[in-house]
Amino acid sequence: MSQEKEMIVYGQTMPGIEEIAWMEIRDRFSSANFRETLFAKNQNGIVLFDYNGPLEKLFELRTTEDLFLQAVSIKRVSRGRQDLKQFTFQVEKSESFGRAAKILMRFRKFSQPPTFRVISRKYGQHQYRRIDMETAVWQGVQNRYPRWRPVDDNAQIEIWTNLLGSHLLIGFRLTDRSMRHRYKNHVQLPGALRPSIAAAMIFLTRPQAADTFMDPMCGSGTILLERLYSGPSTLILGGDIEPDRVKAARQNLPRARKGSKKRRITIRYWDARQLPLDDHSVDKVATNLPFGKKLGSGQDLRELYSAVLSELQRVVKPDGQIVLLSSEYELVKSCIRQQSNLQIVTGYSIATLGQWARIHIVKRLP
Repeated sequence: MSQEKEMIVYGQTMPGIEEIAWMEIRDRFSSANFRETLFAKNQNGIVLFDYNGPLEKLFELRTTEDLFLQAVSIKRVSRGRQDLKQFTFQVEKSESFGRAAKILMRFRKFSQPPTFRVISRKYGQHQYRRIDMETAVWQGVQNRYPRWRPVDDNAQIEIWTNLLGSHLLIGFRLTDRSMRHRYKNHVQLPGALRPSIAAAMIFLTRPQAADTFMDPMCGSGTILLERLYSGPSTLILGGDIEPDRVKAARQNLPRARKGSKKRRITIRYWDARQLPLDDHSVDKVATNLPFGKKLGSGQDLRELYSAVLSELQRVVKPDGQIVLLSSEYELVKSCIRQQSNLQIVTGYSIATLGQWARIHIVKRLP
């Protein structure tokens, strides 16, 4: 296993997940030191941290969607055309870029000069175009590493250039698309939750081996899968009112169950408003509530939320944890106030499916 020292690494997340991602990083890697979080408009959150362990261990993270070695960071660029010469110079001459490149080359163990491409994103007003910035970085790479071969696709090395207003951040990508699309042969239904968001919700439940965990509106089972991967549990329960969703979840879960020491997983057809469970029988809950539309039956979301939260109050044990995702901020708060034994502890605003929503952490009071 490779080991490096004093690297600056950053994880790219869904917008709003970066704070939760840092909490996962801190829990997994005690020597990691937080640097800062950044925000790439409505596309990504970014969390930067110092790391001195094996790079391959970082791939175990569940809340991040991509990982990078920081190569260049300039806090304040002028936004004028003179920036372009500085970008080329930093890539061609800076110690930080060369050091990051050496770490990456040792980690990837290339037997010959690699192929590369530059990917760029620019947010804010500048006196140059995104393609001008990309060309400036590309030229710096060519000057520094003339044997590296530029390609348009499927490059062995990807150099990501982010210009976030006045902050330039350049990094070498460590991961590939498999970190975002982590399930093989997965039955995907429309509107399914992204795995990294499901992982963030599971992390916020603080999983324990003795937990009975439930997702009462499980859809295709993404949250259940993430609970399975998060560690041991006593029982994982899921259900949905739509037969096609129950079928999809059942198809997805058995594949993940192999090698999991025969953990108990049950997926049932049920109505979350009338759960077939005993009082105080569940320790932790995480679920993605329907939001942004009327139900097909004509019943509105207020009636649904009230009924589901009433059932969660009944089945969750005192001091149990409930993590809810919805864009209906005020509705969630209003319906929770109706339940005498539920209390919102905190929450995180995130972007999902093209709109902003909120992860609410709710405690079941004694």
